[in-house]
Amino acid sequence: MSARLLVVDDEARTAELTADLLRRAGYTVDVAASGTEALERVRAGSPDLMLLDYEMPDMEAPEVLDSLRSGGSRIPFPVIILTGARHSPADQVLGLERGATDYIVKGTDRQVVLARVHGALRERAASSGAITRGRLHVDASRGAARLGDRVLKLERRPLMMLQLLANHAGDVVSRAELLDQVWGSSYKGFEHSLEQAVHQIRRELREPGWIETVRGIGYRFIARA
Repeated sequence: MSARLLVVDDEARTAELTADLLRRAGYTVDVAASGTEALERVRAGSPDLMLLDYEMPDMEAPEVLDSLRSGGSRIPFPVIILTGARHSPADQVLGLERGATDYIVKGTDRQVVLARVHGALRERAASSGAITRGRLHVDASRGAARLGDRVLKLERRPLMMLQLLANHAGDVVSRAELLDQVWGSSYKGFEHSLEQAVHQIRRELREPGWIETVRGIGYRFIARA
């Protein structure tokens, strides 16, 4: 069964060109002309991935991302933001911190767009394996983590980061690898987001010692009883 995608763009021609590209690649594609319509479609049935225009008349992408969370800790499917070249790296960081998976500048080569979509869907499938380390249980695909009987309230990227670190328990995972695997980019502007993710993980765990900082390199997960 093909993945079901939702393209959200108020420019009808752009939306249809994107949808047609994706349909020819074998995906099932729906189109929404506004942030409001996109949210209505998601409530009717969650897609496997959303391509979301950054700037629309009714709301911008960060607002849509906040609404998709609806008080939850994460967005249950990948969201790739489609943006004009004028948007700054700061705009991209804002969207990623609100839960977006990736950014694609409009006009990017079609094969690159397809590769980024495929990569986001592959990442979602790859994160499906739950992992247990001592009292810690993490299942990034379900947006769930707990320490003993206590539920950890983690956003999408801190949750993915925790699962990646736990999968490499005892090994040092470099900052560059974390940026590449969790943020999908080596862009240095995301370093602050990485540090915030570590802070959120430690705050939720409430116990020192699970995540060790290896100065100048990265982080190491230490399994505790």
